[in-house]
Amino acid sequence: MAGPSSSLLWTLILLVTAIILALIVLAQILSTYTIGYLAAPREIAVFVDAIEFSIQENESYDRDVVRVQRLDDKIRLGRLLREIQRGGDDLREELNRLLIHEGGTALRTSARIMWASHRKMLEDRVRRLDLLRTRFLVVYMGIIAATVTDREKEKVAMARMAPLDVEKTTLQHYPYQQHQHQHQQHDAHRPKLPKGMLDSLKKKHSLTKIKTQPMGHTEKTGTPHRSGWAGVVQELQRSPILARRHASIEQAMAMKTPLNTPVKSPPMSPPLSPLQEPLCDSPLLMTPSPKPLDL
Repeated sequence: MAGPSSSLLWTLILLVTAIILALIVLAQILSTYTIGYLAAPREIAVFVDAIEFSIQENESYDRDVVRVQRLDDKIRLGRLLREIQRGGDDLREELNRLLIHEGGTALRTSARIMWASHRKMLEDRVRRLDLLRTRFLVVYMGIIAATVTDREKEKVAMARMAPLDVEKTTLQHYPYQQHQHQHQQHDAHRPKLPKGMLDSLKKKHSLTKIKTQPMGHTEKTGTPHRSGWAGVVQELQRSPILARRHASIEQAMAMKTPLNTPVKSPPMSPPLSPLQEPLCDSPLLMTPSPKPLDL
């Protein structure tokens, strides 16, 4: 009799324990659904706002895709945008299935009772939609950064090429500068001479420039000279030595005249040239004449 009574006792203990555990689990489930039932109106409004925000974001994403210039980037962003739109449409359909009227916030009775399970499904869809948006933004910012970098590189390249373009344009408009530029480039490859030799060559070149004058160029620095014997006579008349000699000759001639004889002043005339004045007292006549040769 002791055996059956002990087994029955253990059976009752296990049965009571199972019932208690089932009640605990049932209480947790009931509490979860009760909380969901009470929070359903507030949470459904949050999901509806998320759907409307997703529609506005999709419109802004469309404008961002239009701004992109490269075709590959447009295709990539367009694919991501279609996934975002598909996720938003699925979320919208799920909400419309739970609501009484489309665009409203009133849930159906069955949907409100089972809101705890529906809420988990909607949260997963919203999370996936947020991940797609984040991915789209990351890709878009990377494309913008790459575009800015390419533009900066182009600006640097243009800034480097600008002096060369200006130089080419100047050489095209001014052929003399082009010839001088080519001559300078040609001279840059020639071997350089010693400094002393270069100085001597420069001095010789400057002297040659001073001595030689171009044809047809006459530089008048003084009074023009007369050519022929007239010019020689004029130069002799201007000589101060001949003027003093002429004065001394006149003084000697005046001393030879008698003292009582009035001395007539000679007429005012320009000084005679050595060819016109008397040659009697000239030192040239005082030199002995050469003796005739005895034949």
